[in-house]
Amino acid sequence: MIPILTIEQMRRIDQLSIAGNINTGFSYMAAAGRRVFEAALEMLRANGGAKNVAVICGGGNNGGDGYIAARMLHEAGFSVDCFSLCESKDLSGEALLAFKDYRSYGGSTSTLSSIKDLPDLNRYNLIIDAMLGTGTKGAPRGLYADVIDAVNLSKAACLAVDTPSGLDSDNAVPSSPCIKADRTVAAGFPKLGQFFYPGRAFIGRLEIADLGYPQNIVKEQSGGVFLPDNKFLADNLPVRKEYGSKMDHGLALLVCGSRGMSGAAALASMAALRCGCGMVHLAVPESIADSLSVKITEPVMHPLTETVSGTSSVAALHDVLSLSERMDSLCIGCGLSRDPQTALLARELVCKTEKPAVLDADGLNAFEGHLPELERHAGELVLTPHMGEWKRLFGQLDENPLARIEALRERAARFNVNILLKGNPSIAVNPKGKAVILPFGDSSLAKAGTGDVLSGIIASLIAQGCPCFEAAISGAYLHGEAGRLAGIELTRYCVLAGDLMGYIPKAIRGITRKSFTYS
Repeated sequence: MIPILTIEQMRRIDQLSIAGNINTGFSYMAAAGRRVFEAALEMLRANGGAKNVAVICGGGNNGGDGYIAARMLHEAGFSVDCFSLCESKDLSGEALLAFKDYRSYGGSTSTLSSIKDLPDLNRYNLIIDAMLGTGTKGAPRGLYADVIDAVNLSKAACLAVDTPSGLDSDNAVPSSPCIKADRTVAAGFPKLGQFFYPGRAFIGRLEIADLGYPQNIVKEQSGGVFLPDNKFLADNLPVRKEYGSKMDHGLALLVCGSRGMSGAAALASMAALRCGCGMVHLAVPESIADSLSVKITEPVMHPLTETVSGTSSVAALHDVLSLSERMDSLCIGCGLSRDPQTALLARELVCKTEKPAVLDADGLNAFEGHLPELERHAGELVLTPHMGEWKRLFGQLDENPLARIEALRERAARFNVNILLKGNPSIAVNPKGKAVILPFGDSSLAKAGTGDVLSGIIASLIAQGCPCFEAAISGAYLHGEAGRLAGIELTRYCVLAGDLMGYIPKAIRGITRKSFTYS
């Protein structure tokens, strides 16, 4: 897992790691500059081996990173024009060393005193934004603002160093103006505001430059917010048992569906099977059991006593509890309906079964106005609300990323549950306060039924032995990646929830092949 930091946490890690030693500080700057150089190289090669680069450097350490990258590009034979927004006499510390290093290799700089000194940026294939770092306060003004506007108006691709100039990397709020980058290389660690909108729209593809900070300092200063990496996902992908049967690969019980909402039950159950679960048992109102058996043949169907409106009745509680005894996980809620009897069934089931369960959609809605009952749940829970369901249960969430995470932590601790708040990004929090940001997926998933697929995936992973919190994280990744892959092939307009089944295998294969990005 990769720590996600606030600006202050990053400042403290940098300060404690350098401990006043300029040579140590310069080694970190050199590592950051090298990763910017490598990203620039990839972007230029993708542009047919284009050669013309403009590097625009501010007066702080962000500018120092830019000088390092400029020197490396110059050495590699690229045509580099380096523009400085301050006089060299105003540079200090590591930034001054980087400037002198660049000049010692024959690099030239042009100091800008007004926007008129900046040439037409359309002559460049790539612009590297090394103007303002994460520590900058307030909106860019004067020459900085003019240059940012000029960069955004140009046709050149833009690579941002650490963060786009003008973006508040805590609050995800872009100033006016703010660099709109095609790619951003985060120095050391990603920053919290880089994953939330509207700021995320200015980041482009995010890459993380590991600078080698001491792990003990990082652990002491970070705030318990993380980004999953490929190792985490690979470690938590359930192992296939070479000599095992279906019984050895997990049994999941899905209490889902109602008259008019049978599709939700079908999507969740097929996603659970596609994700590796050995057997899925689907408990549905008796009036839709036969039609579902024709539509999907793999799940084992269990007709339940129903209400007059065609929803599962609380009278079916004993049968469902009996079924759950031999299951490894449950999924409660997809298409269940908000009938009062059905809601009571969901609440009673949650309070009486000790099996781990995913609580989604109408399984969550069942607790609206009944939150004390949620505190009495018997087994471990994963709650998967979208913003509307969260608001109905717990009230409005703050737009500020850190405040939002703290609200999730408070509820997870109070109710002793794991929470996966669905959105862009999604956020997973466990009862101990660990938070994981999940910036996966895109608008391909903005279709009815995709949430049911996610619930089935998570229930499947739990049934196969993955711990609940880890299953929520891994499930969100697989779901998001399947959506992204589907969007590439089908376009984001055309992806249906059912299409995701065909891309879950590709998402799993990506984990096993370590093909993993945060784009």
